Amino acid sequence: MHLEGTVDATTLLILAERHGVEPPAPSVEAVDEWYKFDGFPMFLERYFAVLALLRDPEDFALIAERYMHTAHAQGVVHLEYHVSATGHVVENNQEWASIHDGIVEGCQRAAAATGMTWGLIPDNSPHLSAADCARAMDQVFAHNLDHVVAIGMGGPADNWWTDDFASIYAKARSLGIPGVSHAAEHGGPAEVIFAIENFEAVRIQHGIGVMSDPVAVAVLVDNAIPCDVCPGSNLALHAVDSPESHPLPQMLDAGIIVTLGTDDPPMFQTNLLDDYRRAWDWCDLDEASIRELARNSIDASFATTADKRRWLADLA
Repeated sequence: MHLEGTVDATTLLILAERHGVEPPAPSVEAVDEWYKFDGFPMFLERYFAVLALLRDPEDFALIAERYMHTAHAQGVVHLEYHVSATGHVVENNQEWASIHDGIVEGCQRAAAATGMTWGLIPDNSPHLSAADCARAMDQVFAHNLDHVVAIGMGGPADNWWTDDFASIYAKARSLGIPGVSHAAEHGGPAEVIFAIENFEAVRIQHGIGVMSDPVAVAVLVDNAIPCDVCPGSNLALHAVDSPESHPLPQMLDAGIIVTLGTDDPPMFQTNLLDDYRRAWDWCDLDEASIRELARNSIDASFATTADKRRWLADLA
């Protein structure tokens, strides 16, 4: 999930009051209604409105800590936050060091209370130029990397083809940091091929547009590259027209490694258990298959080998 997309209505109102800003709606119920939108452009308006409320390290600590407790209540043992690093640095004129340190503080507080583990995935924002993203990611690379488990790429992929984001990923790899990437959420299978070939992405966020190209499917299957699929998000953003048209069953049948995620849960009126329920309902899965999805999420994570072994033993 995206850290910024975990801000529920209560937290949004706390942030707005903290900074003396008029919230987009006056009550929890009204903010929940404001979060109901029609399509990707309206979603982005709300997403960027939330980003504008995240100003101080304690803001980032607050949202990181609150959502870890929410996730823990749903049975989550390990969490990886995508963070809009380049958006905060380039568009909101913030310093990555203070953002990072705030998130780490909040995660450490929640981890002490829950026993969860966690990691950070600073994301590039592809609506920005690669040069701007590179300058922002240089701040990431120059700061504490102990908690950075990967770098990522948001969507959509409009300027991937003409701008040099690959060099950012190459620099990350030189520091021992792998790359992941959004791809084929609203776009087609060419995005998946591009992300794997140019970014050396080891995990794909969404990937649901891949099924129209057997070659792209084979690349995912043959290289055991997982896709983090977010059914509730896909419905909310009209990446699919209906539950019946979601390709999750076909992805599983094709042998693609699928994990389930929530993307931006309060904005999409979903949670992780809801998305597991969708997989159960849409794919006619049995208990063993649901367990396999959970196993995939552990295997595909950037958690330590020792932790993975422990969780997989518990799952078995």
